[in-house]
Amino acid sequence: MKKLIWLGCVCVLGSMVIKTAIAQEKAITLDRAIQGAHAKIENDLPQGTKIIVLNFTAPAPRLSDYVIDQLILKLVNNKKLIVVERKDLDLINEEIAFQLSGEVSDESAQAIGKKLGAQSIASGKFETLGNQYQFSIKTIHVETATIELFYQTLIKQDKKLDTLLGITEQQKAAKKEEADRQRVARKTKLILGVRGGIGGISALGNQAADSFTGSGREAAPLFPEQVYSVYFGTNNLNSLTGFQVEGNVHLNAGMTVKENGKTLAEVSYNALDIPVLFRLGVADGGMFSLFGGPYVSIPLSKLTYKAEGNQTIEQEIASVFSFIGSYGILGGISMGFKLGPGYIALDGRYTYDFNEISSITDSGKKERLFRRRGFNVSLGYELWL
Repeated sequence: MKKLIWLGCVCVLGSMVIKTAIAQEKAITLDRAIQGAHAKIENDLPQGTKIIVLNFTAPAPRLSDYVIDQLILKLVNNKKLIVVERKDLDLINEEIAFQLSGEVSDESAQAIGKKLGAQSIASGKFETLGNQYQFSIKTIHVETATIELFYQTLIKQDKKLDTLLGITEQQKAAKKEEADRQRVARKTKLILGVRGGIGGISALGNQAADSFTGSGREAAPLFPEQVYSVYFGTNNLNSLTGFQVEGNVHLNAGMTVKENGKTLAEVSYNALDIPVLFRLGVADGGMFSLFGGPYVSIPLSKLTYKAEGNQTIEQEIASVFSFIGSYGILGGISMGFKLGPGYIALDGRYTYDFNEISSITDSGKKERLFRRRGFNVSLGYELWL
């Protein structure tokens, strides 16, 4: 089984390498593209065909002239086809009223070909496609106005192409800087938010320790627990992932202890939970995200026992390590809708402590009390900057 898994991984990796190599191979130099267009023309047209290289549309006249000159040079030197001179194009330009600097329609090309005595007309164009360049050449049969052949390929950027396009090193650096800035701005959003809500909902709620409840007693989460949060993080809109750090203040967290339906005591304390969450979500007119991650909890007060008759006792909370009272994991879902520059967000989550909250008795011993396990729901507002 391990061999099959290993073989599968190798195959996947191999296919990725091959696909990458193929993708890189698609883009070629300008000279290779001209050579490919020349080979295509000579292979597809009958020997002795009279052909004129009419025009090549490009962002820069220097690039256009270079492609035309190189293509004519190769066709003339190979002597398979008869290349018609372009010396009368200026007169024809005035007569037919077209511009060789732009793209020529097939009808105009056909008319020019007839006046110059050509049987085929070659024309092409150079286009910018995002971060790539596309090179294309076609020939048209003068008598039938049909396309005889079409050649197209992607061109990779190099120093020669930059020179022909008139792109300086400073322009390249500025263009790259702007592209990087836009890519970062498009992908990553800074999230800032605030929330307020309630917690300690009893379903799957706080789990009491036996030493706390004792025989015949039952315990339930103290409700309502108040939760106030501030948080910040990032969200990558392209891959939909991000991270989020929160500061969640839990007020009146704890449990109620009952015996035969009668409340014996309420125990509560305040804490600051600091989770580090992985976030998966989308946002547009509405917002939806899933999140989860670990957290640590720092006590902000002593543990307060409120017994029957409002008698209160305070005890120190035992630390798991250093100043941390408990730790655990949480997960949940957030959804909302666009309002102003940010989102109104409804957040529901489940918190799961890994250890029990313990108090330190007067004798210095630890008394295990309960684990916080429960839902909390909050409503807030978050900005995506």
